[in-house]
Amino acid sequence: MVEVTFKYNEYMSRALRDYHHHSLRFWISNIVGLGIVLAEIIAYFMTSNTTLLWIGLFVFVLIAVSYVTSCYLQPARYNSDPRYNKMFTMAIGDEVIRLTSDDVNSEATWEFVKKAWATDKFYYLFLGKRQFWIVPRDSFANKAQEEHFKQITERHRKINQGLIR
Repeated sequence: MVEVTFKYNEYMSRALRDYHHHSLRFWISNIVGLGIVLAEIIAYFMTSNTTLLWIGLFVFVLIAVSYVTSCYLQPARYNSDPRYNKMFTMAIGDEVIRLTSDDVNSEATWEFVKKAWATDKFYYLFLGKRQFWIVPRDSFANKAQEEHFKQITERHRKINQGLIR
């Protein structure tokens, strides 16, 4: 069993931002949006129709608002929520994974973990399509403990890297 302890609100906002920056869905939506903006600007220069320029500006503002909301405003609520402003312990074993604090005791067996993903700062254990538990890489006591965590996880789920799908 591997146990790591960390203050959830110190990591969750960064983990959500990291999740979005490594999410295939996030990149596809932004690339499509910026492609629309570019197409509108090119069409404006070809036709001199200012409506096209306004549409491009509107789409660009929507992309910017979406980015700020998903990467900064939504994650910021974890910093101010008193439920997350305490120490949590995640215990990862061969049978179950437990996330506990003073007043929280959540448990899942490995069959409920759909996938595991690693970025340079976090491990994500997905319990659903967008529901996940985080394990901050810097919360491990040493490299040996992190390797033990990876061994336990790899026995049940392959730890993927790259863009989260």
